[in-house]
Order: sequence, then structure tokens, then C-alpha cells
Amino acid sequence: MSLPKKTLCINIRKIYKPYVKKEINLNKLLKIINLSKSKFNSIVKNNKSKQEYYLKRKLNNEKVEEIKNLNLPYIYFIDEYHRVYLGGEYFSNVIGFTDIDDNGQDGIELAKDKYLQSTKGIKKVRKDNLGRSVELLDIVKEPKAGNNIFLSMDKRIQFVGYKILEQHVNKTKADSASLVLIKNKTGEIISMINYPSFNPDNRKEIFGRRVQNLTTSSLFEPGSTIKPFTGYTALYSGSHNINDVINTSHGFKLTKNSKPLKDYKNLGFLTLEGIIEKSSNVGAAMIAKKTKKEHIHDTLKKLDFGNNLYTGLPGSQNGNLKNYEEWDQALHGTLGYGYGLSTTLLHLANAYTTLANHGRKVELTYEKRLDDDFVTEQILDKEISKKILKMMEKAVNTGTGKKAKLKNYSVAGKTGTARINKGGDYSAFRHNAIFVGITPASNPEYVAAIIIRNPKNGEAAGGKNAAPIFKEFMSHALNLLEVYPDIK
Repeated sequence: MSLPKKTLCINIRKIYKPYVKKEINLNKLLKIINLSKSKFNSIVKNNKSKQEYYLKRKLNNEKVEEIKNLNLPYIYFIDEYHRVYLGGEYFSNVIGFTDIDDNGQDGIELAKDKYLQSTKGIKKVRKDNLGRSVELLDIVKEPKAGNNIFLSMDKRIQFVGYKILEQHVNKTKADSASLVLIKNKTGEIISMINYPSFNPDNRKEIFGRRVQNLTTSSLFEPGSTIKPFTGYTALYSGSHNINDVINTSHGFKLTKNSKPLKDYKNLGFLTLEGIIEKSSNVGAAMIAKKTKKEHIHDTLKKLDFGNNLYTGLPGSQNGNLKNYEEWDQALHGTLGYGYGLSTTLLHLANAYTTLANHGRKVELTYEKRLDDDFVTEQILDKEISKKILKMMEKAVNTGTGKKAKLKNYSVAGKTGTARINKGGDYSAFRHNAIFVGITPASNPEYVAAIIIRNPKNGEAAGGKNAAPIFKEFMSHALNLLEVYPDIK
């Protein structure tokens, strides 16, 4: 919101009057506005001909009263507006900030700058010998207020989520954490949170990575959170049947001469449901290699991996998904368990939103939808999508996502633990912990995606690190959103 503020102006021509030079209150003025005498003299020297010079912008009321009491004849005030961010650090990465003239510099402020900007009016006035307006003669041009934007984001949920991420990052010594909550039927973004963040009302905090909206700008490999889409493609293309059993015991060679890929433990014989439930990389790679490259690529592209989501948010990344003709044998397999493509958290949440809608895609928005006039498109098979959701429900009830399980709501979700690639090498000690959940699974209403970047205390696994955050966050969010429980 914008609040009225006073800007202190000075008629520099009057500074050269003899009585002004002897004005003892000048030093008091400079002290109030924290301006040195040498700087003031330099301003006067370089702007001799100006009747109006902005000496101090957007003063608070206390200082305005102090200055008025000095009764200096060559100063006056004009009205301006100053942007104030009531959401503070909880919203700052998303909302962004403006400069001193209220021009958008980042976030929604920049994306919607022209739409939000007001147009100044022009008036004809009579001035006194100090350059102050004393009489309004005519309105040449009426001022026009800027437009309003009604955000879909919920400040209560934003606050709760921020505090949860803050606590978890501090506990695990992670680099950062992000969270996205989407109302899947409408595509409205209810929450978009990053920690650490910054206070937009404190200009000293506006620097570095903390200013970035990491949900849209930070790329990572999605790891096992991609497995539901690997499974979907295999069923849809016919390369794998739902009851087919795969022996994962001996691992799997991605290429003829490579070492066998191994799971975190011997998971034995698994169906597709078991692969998703227990998060078998071996099983996912074997299924991916049985499925044609173009079919995998087609599914991922339909879900907008590597595409522009057209949110308009500055700094947004598309991610990277190579054309299937460029895939080698290894990449064909690793894509099955989420290595070899890069994405953002918003892209990942977007893909799961389509799955939650049983294959129906809806365009994401951070603005509140005021009617039902928005486009949706059935891009995935409805019945197969439902089957995959059931498998994901098993992953939460008895699999790697057990720590995401909610007391009164069914959850379909998938964990992900991905090594961080730096300089072409994967570190054994640096991971991203990821979880994406859909709830209530019986009739999906919300999708939440969470990433913890490089946690250093405790286990890095998505099921141990990100899944508990989903549970804590959604317990609050579903209550605040008044979602009726589907489990008694």
C-alpha cells in the first residue's frame, strides 16, 4: 500500500539572501535531515538557479513537525506517496519493491509496474516570491490513480509457512528453503515462500540471493519427484503394465560398460506401485529404458518442464529439458528418476497440479480469479492419472513419504532426494530434499511443493527433511482454508 509522505523542498535562489546566510536554524535543519554542511553547500553551489530542489524525500511526520517549527523562509513541503510493505519479509521475494519514485524494481512490483502506476496531474498555480504555491488557478490535467491488483495469496498462510521454513533452515543449517501452495482446480497460487528473505522497508537488506524469488528462479534436478510421471508415461504408452513385476535386486546398468545402479537397499521384486511407494531408482530407470524416449519427452513437455510458465515474474527460469534426439543411453535411464533435467519449484508444483486435476492443465496465476472464465485443457489421460495418484497415496501411507501423513486428510505425494550438481560433478555430501503433496487425495484441492537446499544437520532425504514440513504446514493451511477432512 502507499501512504502520503512529505518531501522537503528548498528554494536555492533564496539561499543567497543576506538574512539567510546568518540563519542559525539552518544547522538545526541539516541535523534533522542528517545532511552535512559541506554536502549542503555543494548542493547549493551546483543548483544556484533552481527554485525547487528536493532536499529530503518522504519524511516521517515527526521530522516534518520539527522542520516546520524552525520557520525557515526558503523551505516548503510537497506531498508524495511512499510504498509500505505490510507483508514484510514474508512476501518480499514475491511482491518485490520499488525505488524512491515508486517505480517497480523487482517481483510483482516490476511485472505490473505500468498497471500499478498512477499518472500525475498538471495544475496552474500562482506562487509567492519564495516559490511557494499560494493560489490554484486551473486544473490542466486531472491526476489518475493506478490500478489495483487482488492477489490470490493468503497472508495468514504466508506467515505460517515462512516461520516453519525459518525454523527448519536454522535447525538443519540448510542454504535456503522454498514452498509453493496451489489451489489446483483454479491454478491460484495461495502461497509462495522463500527463506531467507529480506525486509523491503529496510533498504540495507536489499542485496544478494535473499532478494530472489527462488521458487521461480532457482534450478535443480527434481530427483524422485519425477517418478510418478515416469510411471504415467509407461502405462500410457503401453511399455509397462500396471501389474508387471520388476526384479530390482541386482541393480541396473544404464549403459553396457557402466557400474550397476543400486537402490538405497535391496528392494527386491516391485510393481510400479512399489517403485513409487519405496522410491526405487533401479525400477524407475528400468521402466524408463523400456519406454520410448519420445514418449517420455512428450509427457514432460506437456507438463511444461523446460517451458515458460508465463507468470511474468522477473528472473523466472524455464529450466532445461533436452530434445529426446540428444539423449544418450544413460540420460534415457536417469530421466526416469529425475536426473538430467533442471526445473524450478513452481514448475514441479505446476506438473503435480495437473496430476491433481486428473490430467487437466490449468494456467497458474498469482492474481485472484474473480470468475470461472479461465482455460483448462485435458493433457493427460484421466484414468491413468487417477491410478498414479493412488500409488502416490500408498507412498505417503506406507512408503518413503510417511512423515507427510496428515491426521484427518488423505495425502498423495512423492519424496525426492537429489544430489547437487556443481561444475559437472555430483557431490555425495550436498543434496536437495524435496516433497510434493496433494490433499485431500480423495478429492484434490491443494498442491504443496517444498524444497530444502543443502541441509547439513541430520539426514538430507526428502522423506526425512521435506515431508515433515509438508505435514506441519498443511495442518495449519487446511485449517485456515476451512477444508473439510476426508478421514474420520
